[in-house]
Parts: sequence; structure tokens; C-alpha cells
Amino acid sequence: MRRSIEVEARAALETLLGQVSAVKVRDIKIESPGPHRRKDILARIDVYGRGHVLFCRVKTGDQARVVRNAMHELRSVPQRGEEEITPVLIAPQLSKEARAQCRMGRLSFLDLEGNAHLEFQEYFFDKTCVPGPEGASR
Repeated sequence: MRRSIEVEARAALETLLGQVSAVKVRDIKIESPGPHRRKDILARIDVYGRGHVLFCRVKTGDQARVVRNAMHELRSVPQRGEEEITPVLIAPQLSKEARAQCRMGRLSFLDLEGNAHLEFQEYFFDKTCVPGPEGASR
């Protein structure tokens, strides 16, 4: 039985954060904000001792549309208490172009192939995995 995309995304996020020495994970939860089927991932972390919340939206589908929609949706995330909110797009795959679009828009991302970019006020982390074969569908 295949795990849900949110469970895979949560595991990938936990693995990624474990690779970043400046980050200490407090907790990572999958939450359902309402009656919709959509689920978000909230990771409460400390970066150099300062509290942050990673608000992660898991998306699948067309790359350009996914990134545009995620940027719009994640920019409107309300502040939660005193901690800084960092919006993060998580997707099964993000093309090189989609990753560049995220970086230009200062949107943190993680794809399930291992590519990642996390950006905080005092720190950023960038990881690019070896790309698949030329011409591969992305």
C-alpha cells in the first residue's frame, strides 16, 4: 500500500531538516485546516535558537501553475504567534525552471527527489540533486 503524499512529504522534510546543522526540530505535524481534503504540514523548528514555523503546502501537477498557485496561497498565510513563518512548497518533482522560479520569488521548496531551498532571515540552505536523464519528463 502506497503512503499518502503528505506522509512522504513529512518524511522528506524531516530527513532534510536533519541534514541542516543550524536547525533543531521541535515537531512536525500534518494538519487538515478544514473540511477540504487538503492537508498542510507544520514544522516547528529553531534556527540558531530562534523559533520558526515552516508552513508547508504539498502540491502535485503542472510545474508553472503549481509554483504560481503556491506562491499566491503561501504569501497569504496568517502569522501564528511570535514565531517567524516560512512558507514552503513541497512537490513530488520540481523542474529546474520551477526551482529557479521559487528562488526568484523567495519561496522555500522541497521536492521528493531531494532538491531543496530553505530561506530564513539569518540563514539559507540550498541542495540540488543530480538531475535525471536529459529529456526526462518533469
